[in-house]
Amino acid sequence: MSFSWSQQALSAAFLAMSIFISLQASAAPPVKERLPLTMSGAGCSEKEAEISKVLQAMPGVISVDFNRVPNHVLVDITPSTVKSVDVINRVNEAASSWQCKVEFIEGCISATMPTASAAPHEHE
Repeated sequence: MSFSWSQQALSAAFLAMSIFISLQASAAPPVKERLPLTMSGAGCSEKEAEISKVLQAMPGVISVDFNRVPNHVLVDITPSTVKSVDVINRVNEAASSWQCKVEFIEGCISATMPTASAAPHEHE
């Protein structure tokens, strides 16, 4: 009799654990990636609303912000849904008739980290 009780307790513990793990996985926010984009050309500043519509219509685009840095747009995406190159290509297709070009900015935040060097630094 105690053997069947321990099997039931063990089954209940596994069930509770699997429910807990699945709830944690579903509660985790999706991974986001920020695309810092620069806009160049005479037609860009007047077309922010149109560019925003193009971006927000794409599945995987979470947010679009034109207000943080002049002549730039920050686009948050879910990389598992949309790739950064697809975002840039789609915007440039739409913006080409406006004499506007959108490009990815590789700055200090988005650049890849340099590898460590074994050579001593000059000040050492």
